[in-house]
Amino acid sequence: MDNSEVISREYVEGELKIHNIPGMAIGVIKDGKTLLAEGYGVADVEKKTKLDSQSLFGIASCTKSFTAALIAMLVDQGKLDYDTPIIEYLPDFRMYDEYATKACTIRDMLNHRTGVPGHDSLYTDEIDRAELFKRIRYVEPNVPMRTETQYNNVIYTLVGHIAERVAGMKWDDMIKEWLFKPLGMTNSNTTIPELRASDNIAEPHWRQADGSIKKIKNWCVSPGEPCAAINSCVDDMLKWLQFHINKGQWNGKQIISEECMDEMHRWAVPFPMWSVQIDEIPPIQGYSMGWIEDYYRGHDLVYHVGEIEGYCTLMCFLPKDNIGVMVMINNHNSAILIEQSILYTILDNVLGLEKQRNWSEFFKGEIGKWGGFYLDEVINLMPDDPVPGTKPSHDLAAYTGEFWNPGYGKIKIEQDGDSLKALFRGMEQPMSHYHYDTFKMPDIKMDTLLVTAPVTFYTDPYDGSISKFDVPFEASVTPIMFTRCE
Repeated sequence: MDNSEVISREYVEGELKIHNIPGMAIGVIKDGKTLLAEGYGVADVEKKTKLDSQSLFGIASCTKSFTAALIAMLVDQGKLDYDTPIIEYLPDFRMYDEYATKACTIRDMLNHRTGVPGHDSLYTDEIDRAELFKRIRYVEPNVPMRTETQYNNVIYTLVGHIAERVAGMKWDDMIKEWLFKPLGMTNSNTTIPELRASDNIAEPHWRQADGSIKKIKNWCVSPGEPCAAINSCVDDMLKWLQFHINKGQWNGKQIISEECMDEMHRWAVPFPMWSVQIDEIPPIQGYSMGWIEDYYRGHDLVYHVGEIEGYCTLMCFLPKDNIGVMVMINNHNSAILIEQSILYTILDNVLGLEKQRNWSEFFKGEIGKWGGFYLDEVINLMPDDPVPGTKPSHDLAAYTGEFWNPGYGKIKIEQDGDSLKALFRGMEQPMSHYHYDTFKMPDIKMDTLLVTAPVTFYTDPYDGSISKFDVPFEASVTPIMFTRCE
């Protein structure tokens, strides 16, 4: 089967135009052989450089599968057990409530079943994973543990920290020594400085409000490396997929036991992934440990997607068909529709299935219908008009100072002309008066979302000073309260 039989260049380049994507790299393996490993479009919209199978992309949340693999290796070594409460390994472990503290396991964390929602703006200042581990006890859940599946980057970050403490090694070192090195993933890394040292980078891009594509800077996810930091290329990621198809074996050596590989890939909890039903896939998917379980036209499909500033990635393998597919895109503002168009077209061809529909035409018709999966990265929590004719109860200077929340850390409020601004997470957030003592804070970065939210200040009843404020950084729980530092 030649490249054009796997997927034609004409098809891919047509998809890039339809979905306004600068570039893409695709890899396909079957029965241990590489059928396709090529680049399409451009690596850089300014320089018009080309992509190839060695071009580096951020793989974003596909990183979670690597962190889950580290845990599997620690289970194989007898240093961890999936179902032993974490507190038995780390006595200083604490969650928000007593039951979760005593009962929470690594399996709960890997399956996104801790009861803690996203809290994706939790990294409020320069902290490391050890500090985040301490702060999680102050972070409010929105449902009881083990009752709902809630995708959570923060929890996967803590999984990485737990691995570090149990193994006595840094997460980055474990990834490189335990996985990259034995699998020959020589072009993969875990930091932005390592990425920028390469001379073959798929530059990150972002679609602007006017539809234009602009090159942006790489975002450092620290301290969230275990959930989203890996940078890799098609050639290396095909090795990663082959490793999973091989059930943990590489070059005749069993690096991870088949038992633990089965645990990683087994449907564990319901995980409804898609907002639009497609006949070829079931109405609900499952999540296991860094992987999503699904079917395509009756064939078992194990995959994960990743989104981070400037990149979208899809990795998948069909365990019973010995097929792996890697799709890497150097643009955000979601690329999930083009990823699926490419994936399903490839699977139809490689599996030799009768064509039931033109996937390009189908997903072109789905543009704008998939909510947060397509062009819905901006959320406004303040849609109503403010009360007219109001003003702040104090002079603006009274609202300034440093405020603290034990989970989210420190936020500094400063006066900025005739308004205010907040300084946190290394960013300046402008604030404009909305009504009374509520200000509007636009474009708060929460993972890959930009959220506009209210910041409401409160007056101390005894001395009349501005003593605290709250902001709904996580909309599913009580607004996060920040109290003025002494």
